[in-house]
Order: sequence, then C-alpha cells, then structure tokens
Amino acid sequence: MSAPLQSLGEMQVIGVQDGAGHMYQGIFGGPDGDRPLGPPPGGHETGMPEPLDELGRTVIPISAFVVRTGGVTAIIDAGIGERSVEWQPPGLGAQKLEGGRLPAALAAAGVTREEIDLVLLTHVHLDHNGWVWADDAPFFPNATVRCGAGDWALVDGQPGEGAAMMQALAAAGRVELIEGDIDVAPGISTLHTPGHTPGHTMYVLSSGEQRAMILGDAISCPLQIAAPELEAAADVDKELGIATRERVLRELEGTDTLVGGPHFPGLEFGRVLVGQSRRYFS
Repeated sequence: MSAPLQSLGEMQVIGVQDGAGHMYQGIFGGPDGDRPLGPPPGGHETGMPEPLDELGRTVIPISAFVVRTGGVTAIIDAGIGERSVEWQPPGLGAQKLEGGRLPAALAAAGVTREEIDLVLLTHVHLDHNGWVWADDAPFFPNATVRCGAGDWALVDGQPGEGAAMMQALAAAGRVELIEGDIDVAPGISTLHTPGHTPGHTMYVLSSGEQRAMILGDAISCPLQIAAPELEAAADVDKELGIATRERVLRELEGTDTLVGGPHFPGLEFGRVLVGQSRRYFS
C-alpha cells in the first residue's frame, strides 16, 4: 500500500507541497490525443487523483522532497514559487498551476532554507524550479543548484521566468550541471531519463538495503505506470519519453524499490507491481 515516505534506512525524506495543478482531460494522451486524463478501468491506483475542482479539472500536487543524508540536506525539485500560471494548449481546456506554500511547508517540517546544501532538479520546468530564486536572490542562500546538462539549452539565453532564474543563478556561480549518472550526495545518485526534457533526471535514494526513486515528470503520475504509452503534452520528445518509461518500469517491476514523485497524490510512495498482465502502483 502506498504511503508518505518519512525515512529510508538512515535517511530522512520529507515531502513538502508547494501548490497544485488544475488540469483538464487531454493533458495525457496518444499521438492522436485519444486517451483522456483520468482513471482508466481497473481502479484508482492506476489513474490520476481526485478531487476535481469546480471546473471539472483534475487537481494534482506540486511538491518537493527534502532529504537529509550523511550530513547533507538536499531538496529534490523546488515547486512553482509564489505565482499562478494559466495557459490553454491547442485542443485542450485551460490549465492552471499555482504555488506559494513551500516556505510554510518547510517551516512546518522543521526545515530552514539556510540548511539546504543542494537543490536537485529533475528538470527545469517552472513547476519544478520555481523557488530557486526569489526577491532578487537565491531562495536557498547556501545551496548549489544542480540539473541535467541536457536541460541547459532550455534556459540558456531563453525568455521566461524559469529561464531567467536559472541564468541569474549561473551568473552567481550557483549552478552545476549533471553529466551522466553520478553520485551527488551520500546515498543519492542520478539516472538520466530523457524524453520529457533532454536532461531529465531521476534521483535514486539508497540507505542500507532500502531504495527509493524520485521519478520527476518522466513518470509523472500513477496513470503512466499503468499506461506508459500515454504521452504528456509537455514532453519534448514523446517517443523517447515512452521508451524511457518502459525502460525504467521494466527495471522496477516486482522489486522492493519505492517510487514517488512531485505530482503523485498525497506525496505517496509505492511499488511497481504486475498483475493481470498490467503494471500498477501500490
């Protein structure tokens, strides 16, 4: 049964929610947009979370994970920041992302922003790097921000708030790019998982015999565990994204590795199980 993850061996893992996304059907689908956002037949564990908002949109969390390990405090992803973003992709209903709760969530968890040593981004989309910069300064004043090298072209010299924040951090010497699969902190290693973005990175947490994986948006919700062929509208390379999901899920199915991500309902972690010729999250 899936549940919030509080500890992993000698690691402490704290989920903190910054806000939520309000997404219409169609944000996931096949090449012809023929697969809707929502639970497929078979139960909630294979689908997207409730509740729906007043406009009938599915509400998904925008979250981050603080990891205390070996004298290092890291945060994996950084929410969307104190902003509300609305847009309407072609052929879809209006989407809305809003945040601003991360500072209070950190305080409630007993975490100060000064103690964060590393900000580990799964990718550089605004709902994952939104708190790296605030009030004309790094929000985490003592942290180095790391992301996959393949993502740098998405922000280098590019317009937009997310890109501007990363550019400012780089100018301050606070950005380090991740090349390949490496160790970034005691018990935290990276896994290059391109498709959603070129440099998308999952983070593998290991302590003793216990292991967990932060999936980011390569597998952004339980629905894509049950149906990895479903593309996300924001995937840069949709075919590569499908291939990456299949590769990761083959390695995970039937193992004791816990999985979760910033958009999983309830900040829950579970396992990739196989039954009745399909995978599911539990």
